[in-house]
Amino acid sequence: MLFISVLHHYLLWHYTSAFGEIFHIWKNFLWFVTNFFSLPQLTKSYFAPFKRMTEERGNSFNFEDLAGFIIINLISRLIGMLMRTVIIVIGVTSLLVLSVGIVLTYIFWVTAPIIIVGCLYYGILLLI
Repeated sequence: MLFISVLHHYLLWHYTSAFGEIFHIWKNFLWFVTNFFSLPQLTKSYFAPFKRMTEERGNSFNFEDLAGFIIINLISRLIGMLMRTVIIVIGVTSLLVLSVGIVLTYIFWVTAPIIIVGCLYYGILLLI
């Protein structure tokens, strides 16, 4: 009788409150990956110069200074965009892998008791 009670409580927990706990853990992983790759900050500063390296424009109107100012600032912004793009792509890929992982976790979680019982049954059949 005790075995039936323990099995009942385990299955009740396994198929009810454990789903919420797994979902809570998944939200923590999402928060971690999002903040580890600084995705909100990178998207806000997407067009900012790389390491805030810019060229100051001279006081006088000189085509040479103006061209240097534009070219150096443009190159700095392009390098910054490239670096941020790489990090954002890696972060989004990590989020996608994490999302696939949670789906696989839920599939495993639902089928694990059935698989365990099936393996026990198959093992007993092999013994007979």
